Amino acid sequence: MSEIVYRKQGACEEKVTSIMEPAEKKLHIDFKALRDHCIEIRKEYNLYCNLFCEENRDILTKVAAAFFFDIAAIIHRDWKLQVCKIMDREEMNGKENITIDLINSRLQDNNLLNTEIEDTTAKLKCFGTKISTARNKRLAHFDRKAHFNGQPLGGTSERELLEFLSELQNYCNQVGELIGLGPLDFSCCAIQGDEQDLLKQLKLVVK
Repeated sequence: MSEIVYRKQGACEEKVTSIMEPAEKKLHIDFKALRDHCIEIRKEYNLYCNLFCEENRDILTKVAAAFFFDIAAIIHRDWKLQVCKIMDREEMNGKENITIDLINSRLQDNNLLNTEIEDTTAKLKCFGTKISTARNKRLAHFDRKAHFNGQPLGGTSERELLEFLSELQNYCNQVGELIGLGPLDFSCCAIQGDEQDLLKQLKLVVK
C-alpha cells in the first residue's frame, strides 16, 4: 500500500512517499512516539543538572531556598514517573502502552528483534526495576506501610543513572538504525535552555 507520510523537520514538513505494511507502519509510529518521550526524559535530566548543580547552590539558596527545593523535588519525582512509563508492560487492562516492551513486540512482529536490542533492553529494565518501588509505593500510590516506615525507595547510584541514560540513547539509536529512521543524539541541547538565562538574571541581581 502506498501512502503519503509527513515527517516534521524543525519548522518544516517533508512530504515523503513510502510503501509500508501495517505492522511496519505501527512500528514506525510507536517508536517515534517512544523516542520523543525518551528525549523528554533526557531534557528533564539536563534541566535538573543545569539548574541544581553544586555551583548554583549558593545563588539559589540566597534567592529562594524553599522555592527551588520544591522545584527540585517536583522535577525529581516527575523524572522517575516518566522513566517508569516506558518500563511498563505493553498491554494493561486491554489497552496498549507505548513502552520498550511494545516496541520490541513490534520488532518481533517484523522479524527484526535481535540480541543487541534484547541486551540493551535488559540493562534498561534493570534500572527500571530499581526505581519502580518509588513509583509504586510513593509517587503513583500512597502506600501506608512505606509512608510510615520512612525508608528511602528507588535509590540508584550516580554511575547507575549515567549508565541508564547511555543505554537509553543506545536503545533509540539501535532501533532507529534498524528500521531506517537513523540515530538521533539527544544527549544534550543544541542551545542553552531557559534555566541558563534564569541563572544569569539571578546573578545580576544577587552579588
